[in-house]
Amino acid sequence: MSSVLVLEINEVPWRLLDRYLDDPAYPNIRAFFSNANCYTSNAVDSGELSPWVTWPTMHRGLCNEAHGVFNLGQDPASFKGKPIWQELLDDRQSVGVCGAMQSWPPIPPGDGGFYIPDTFAHDAGCFPKYLEPLQSLNLSQVKKNPRVVSSALPSITELWQMLSCATRAGIRVRTVFRFITQLVGERYDRALVARRPVFQTILFWDVFRKHFKPANPPAYSSFFTNHVAGVMHRYWKDVFPEDFTGTPTPSVSHEPLMRFALSVLDEMMADVLAWTKSNPELTVVFASSMGQGPVHRSYHEGMELHIVNVDALLAASGLAKSDYKPLLAMIPQVAAEIPDQNQRVALMKWLASWCTSGGSPLFDVRDVGVSVSISTRLPPRTDIESGIATSPTGTLSFALMGLRAVEIDAGTGYHIPEGSFAVLLPQPSSPPDQRRAAFPASNFKRWALNLVRNGQHDPTLLTG
Repeated sequence: MSSVLVLEINEVPWRLLDRYLDDPAYPNIRAFFSNANCYTSNAVDSGELSPWVTWPTMHRGLCNEAHGVFNLGQDPASFKGKPIWQELLDDRQSVGVCGAMQSWPPIPPGDGGFYIPDTFAHDAGCFPKYLEPLQSLNLSQVKKNPRVVSSALPSITELWQMLSCATRAGIRVRTVFRFITQLVGERYDRALVARRPVFQTILFWDVFRKHFKPANPPAYSSFFTNHVAGVMHRYWKDVFPEDFTGTPTPSVSHEPLMRFALSVLDEMMADVLAWTKSNPELTVVFASSMGQGPVHRSYHEGMELHIVNVDALLAASGLAKSDYKPLLAMIPQVAAEIPDQNQRVALMKWLASWCTSGGSPLFDVRDVGVSVSISTRLPPRTDIESGIATSPTGTLSFALMGLRAVEIDAGTGYHIPEGSFAVLLPQPSSPPDQRRAAFPASNFKRWALNLVRNGQHDPTLLTG
């Protein structure tokens, strides 16, 4: 039986890694991949790729049409198939989960285990329970910063929440100092605000490294981070300007932000490599359920409509606050749990009836189980600037519907099926396989279960 640690580094393609693997600033990233067996994960899901779909495909060994996970905020009772951690708990083995997509609600993780659900969890429940104030702060910050990073400081209550469990959670003094330096720096250099989402990873890596015991780890552990993917989405062009020849060059390059994100990843890798030396039975996996590549959004006019007040939107539809429960989601999507089927159907019809002043449909709506997922579309800028929506029943201002026009970068990186995947084996008997053979992401579960249960890395279970 083997212990497996999976670093779920969201949406990282080989092309990004290759850009920096020889950079002396990231010696631990280079050391890891130089000694690892390297593959290419390939998302097999239908429709538009998204991490809240592709990660459950890896965890459950089923594509999205089979596992039924489609939206953030979706009722977990509608999911099909067991994730890896549930399979192992059924075997009476322990797990350590930190941030895995669609991992809410938390479940007892077994002896020596821990369980911290993802940043879109419906509540702050964790194992151990003393981490719940920290998770509550995490969820609050996600709600405040769904896409456009806010420069607002955490409230006194939120900071007290973090400090109340900081020592037990494992937050290091150096991390607190880094937070203070970041917040002070933002007052003098507003560009530093863009770094703030990376600190979520810094904070929760402290929590993970405190609870992950390398000498006696859970049978299966995983740590999820989106901090590299978030930079790629916005600033792929700054990292790979050659993909955008003939387009205006940014006046200020955000490539240093990518370097900062990678430096945090390199620090994580330093810890991981130390753990492999202290535990010769530990296997480490670097996994992305898909990757990113350049995207050209010439149609994007620099303005979007965001639902910033879901309560106002649902009130405008006629729902009372007692009729629904707002759920965390990612802009331009919001979600709500609406138990009454007739109310869900009525809401969806109402939303579908609304258009912009120019006649463009305003919303995309989907329901799965008792949850409803609502996204805004991308109408022409002139329609957004008009400030009103129309339907056969009348006209409403965007403000009354909880909508706000937001000036925003179009983003220059977006999802592609191919992601990076590497396995660092304990005490390898042969040189690592560096061919990067492709495999369907849905094969990951059977491979990982075999690795934990039998202590064997069988590449045919990935690529066969």
